[in-house]
Amino acid sequence: MKIVYHEGYTVRYPTCAVENPARVLAIMNKLRLRYAVVSPEPASKEDVLRVHEPDHLIRVQLQSSVVYEAAFLAAGGAIRAAELAMEGEPAFAVIRPPGHHAGKNRFGGFCFFNNMAVALARLFAKKRIRRAAIVDIDMHQGDGTREIFAEDPRVTMIDIWHGQRQALMERLLDRILTLPRVDVIAVSAGFDLYENDWGACLTTLDFHRIGFAVFEAAAKMDHGRRFAILEGGYAVNELGKNALAFCLGLEGKDYPSETE
Repeated sequence: MKIVYHEGYTVRYPTCAVENPARVLAIMNKLRLRYAVVSPEPASKEDVLRVHEPDHLIRVQLQSSVVYEAAFLAAGGAIRAAELAMEGEPAFAVIRPPGHHAGKNRFGGFCFFNNMAVALARLFAKKRIRRAAIVDIDMHQGDGTREIFAEDPRVTMIDIWHGQRQALMERLLDRILTLPRVDVIAVSAGFDLYENDWGACLTTLDFHRIGFAVFEAAAKMDHGRRFAILEGGYAVNELGKNALAFCLGLEGKDYPSETE
């Protein structure tokens, strides 16, 4: 298991106050104690233009040069995590800004480039995969990701949002474990459904169960290829332990109580 991270993810740029560097710092304070960290390169324009219109890049650039550079670096982190997965190494990219609300020609919800779409589109373009599954566990729907892949039969998407905890977890775990055969499973890992976050729904152990379900589903497909990228999650004081629980599940490890 590898963590993809870059100091550039701590840059401050004009956005909502809750989407700030403290998020990735809180996660890395937990994860760097257990996992090796890999530094990514920014995505190329060619990578981003596979999923976004040229006008979209111009509008992001007009936000500020800081935002523009940060968006390319975040997309590059998603690409690196996807590459590691294809090499047989599960990975979690601790990136910002997030991406799952960014559509072909629009941004919003703290998202500028669709990091997940950029990463998978690159794998498709390089003919490294034929089919992929996206599991979006953020509180908010991955509307940008869904828009980008809406007419692409190669992509299966499981997208959850706020609901009653037990029913939500049962439905989600069942859908993950019954995914059709794909070449890689990619998780848009938002943690804002946490019981002390905006969604007020899932526990730390639930995030471990989700990660473990992805591990099991990938193992059943005989290749074990899986990776995740950070989306939402704003309860900074507990974000690190939730990300660690998820990563332990993703690598197929138990969640001991002392990790809290």
